[in-house]
Amino acid sequence: MAVFLFYGQEEYLMNKEIKRLKDELLDASFISMGYKIFDNPPFINLLDCLQSAPLMFGNTLSVIYIDKYLIGTGLSLDDKQIESIEYSLSNLSDSVNIIFVCKIPRDENKKPDSRKKIYKVLSKYSQVKEFAQYRSYDKALSSVITGIAKEKGLKIDTNTSMTMIDQIGVNLTLIDSELEKLKIAIYPETTITSDAIKKYCTSSEDIFILADLIVQGNKNEILKQYNLLTEKRHYLEVFALVQSSLQKFVFIKNYERKMSNKDIAAKLKMHEFVVQKTQEKLRKITLERLIQIRENLLNAEYKLKSGKSSQEDLILELALLS
Repeated sequence: MAVFLFYGQEEYLMNKEIKRLKDELLDASFISMGYKIFDNPPFINLLDCLQSAPLMFGNTLSVIYIDKYLIGTGLSLDDKQIESIEYSLSNLSDSVNIIFVCKIPRDENKKPDSRKKIYKVLSKYSQVKEFAQYRSYDKALSSVITGIAKEKGLKIDTNTSMTMIDQIGVNLTLIDSELEKLKIAIYPETTITSDAIKKYCTSSEDIFILADLIVQGNKNEILKQYNLLTEKRHYLEVFALVQSSLQKFVFIKNYERKMSNKDIAAKLKMHEFVVQKTQEKLRKITLERLIQIRENLLNAEYKLKSGKSSQEDLILELALLS
């Protein structure tokens, strides 16, 4: 039996650790039956998962996303429900393994609310591990990129990894994807150069252009820019970066009259001049409309990830144009 509580913004490292545990704990022959994923399940389903009978042929591993229980006021539990969860955790079968995951959006300085009873219970019975988001100034980031490249049979030195950071940012999921593309693009070579990065990797600036076009409602240009981006990136990567930009737009719009530009810049780790320029771009759009745009994209992303629709192109285009 193993119980974990993972939280943080660095989804790439979190998923990598989940995969490692999955490979370590489960018999490859029975993964389809022994491996389950749950997304913020209601209490009754959460309890069923904790009380599920072990399989006769090996271990089970349940990954339970639980951020809505641990952050904000999304989902709550009463004292009796908390007691039921604690009882179930204290009586888990040896063959039942659970990973609770509290995924935090990038660039949000949040953590699970340690005051909540559910957090206290989970942390009591779990091995707690944080997956903090890397920043461009983190000294360890270059060696992390070198390690990801090495796993793919590639070589990249410190200066070249800094070029990659400047080009596409510090999102390790995106960096991993770009390295995979570079592996194909430079074959049979295995050493990545700055020139190759500039030639084959999409610039973060291109994503910012798409986010600006969405806010402006320029429908023809939106589709053109989106098609250009998805020639080099997976559509979910594009969505993730656009969501990050829109998230900052929402914050800036919401707090432009409540906080100084200096304080907003410090909170978002942006230059004050960039905050000012962003405010000018957002002058003609309401906060409500920005939130609606984000929700439309989130709903589309959910439908695609959950398999509720196979019409990828139609869903994406409708979301972008909405």
